[in-house]
Amino acid sequence: MVFNEFVFYGFIVKAELQQALAYLKQFANQHKRLERYVSLFEEEQYISYEVDTYLNTLLEQYQRYYREVFFLEKSEQCASELLRQRLIDFFDIKNSDCSLEEVETNYVATAIRERGFQFLGGRTSGYLGPYIWRIEEIEVFEVALPEGVQTYRVKFLSDFLMTGWLDYLSLGEISAGGWTDRDGIINCVKETYDLDSENFIVSLLKHEAQHAMDLARYKQMASEDLEYRAKLVELIYSKERNLLKVFVHQARNSDVYNGHSLAAHRIVSQFKEKLLLDTEALLQLPIADIQQIARLIFEESHREVERKYLR
Repeated sequence: MVFNEFVFYGFIVKAELQQALAYLKQFANQHKRLERYVSLFEEEQYISYEVDTYLNTLLEQYQRYYREVFFLEKSEQCASELLRQRLIDFFDIKNSDCSLEEVETNYVATAIRERGFQFLGGRTSGYLGPYIWRIEEIEVFEVALPEGVQTYRVKFLSDFLMTGWLDYLSLGEISAGGWTDRDGIINCVKETYDLDSENFIVSLLKHEAQHAMDLARYKQMASEDLEYRAKLVELIYSKERNLLKVFVHQARNSDVYNGHSLAAHRIVSQFKEKLLLDTEALLQLPIADIQQIARLIFEESHREVERKYLR
């Protein structure tokens, strides 16, 4: 049997650390990687960051949370309560009923910002894990879209101390690429993107700029409609990647019907209806044909959303 990184990282993404370690132990050539996990999670040799002792001690409380919830497999509720209690002790907070959200907002964030960093707390995919970085740069892009040009701002973040639980659990191999603020600005972890790639230009920039354009025109647009039009834009502009195959995969395998998966189902259905093809035949379509059909469907969607949201 040969070690397969996709299998290993599949366990990590699903937060199944014990299964990931059991898989690693089957392969002699993964001994060094396994040693790092043993040191971190079994021996509790926590990471020491290049910051002062006070901040390192604070960050250790989150590292203990990671060990408790992922390695010891305590319930998330139990592990987060233990973290809350440790942080209350660390900051000597007199109100012992203070919620974890209040502790992060009023104490953790303040301590980190006083030392020149930015902080984002809360949960990602159900688990706690802070994002802590030093440098922010805002760039303004003029983004060409099917219905015009949209000005869109991106905040590039770099010099990270922590990048959430997935980065920690994967030993820095996997992490979030970014997130969108309440004001609509996308925060982009700069090192995760090649700014000349289609992944950035099309799947991030054009996708998010289409959201911004649609929400400016149709303030009540539903998530499914937003994702449907933004995914069509991706198909229109993608020359190097066959994203229709990705959407077919999403439509086949998703058991969570959020805006993204509903949009993928809808796009696949539209392609089948237009071309009178089954799913397998769609997978063989040339990219130029995909672009042409996607543009036609997008034009039809414009008339549809006007009827729906401009009554």
